[in-house]
Amino acid sequence: MNRPLLNADHYYIVLDRYRLDVSIGIHEFERAKPQPVTVSIAVAFRRRKEYQDRISEVIDYDFLRAEIAALVHDRHINLQETLCEAVLAICRKGGARGAIVRSEKTNVYPDAHSVGCEMSWFDEGVLFGS
Repeated sequence: MNRPLLNADHYYIVLDRYRLDVSIGIHEFERAKPQPVTVSIAVAFRRRKEYQDRISEVIDYDFLRAEIAALVHDRHINLQETLCEAVLAICRKGGARGAIVRSEKTNVYPDAHSVGCEMSWFDEGVLFGS
């Protein structure tokens, strides 16, 4: 996942290729059983002037994993776009200033690693040069 440069007072945390089995897709055969999906996230936060080295000062990766797992549990999602929008909403709950989300269905075509969707959102002033 390519990430745009952030202004110096921001940084990313990254959850890369989180693997889940998800009921996703528009075809009947996709509704029959969950399929492997990876979700990658780069979440932008404002840097603090000083850190006390406590998890309470930053977002916990466990929060992201648990929220995404809960999102897809016992639910069918038709489109990867819907999944990406919902994951962006999770990032907003965690106090992020921006995020990039990528979902990939990894078992669709034998001649392709994956098919996917990537979305992003950034508050004004987060990206370098803005």
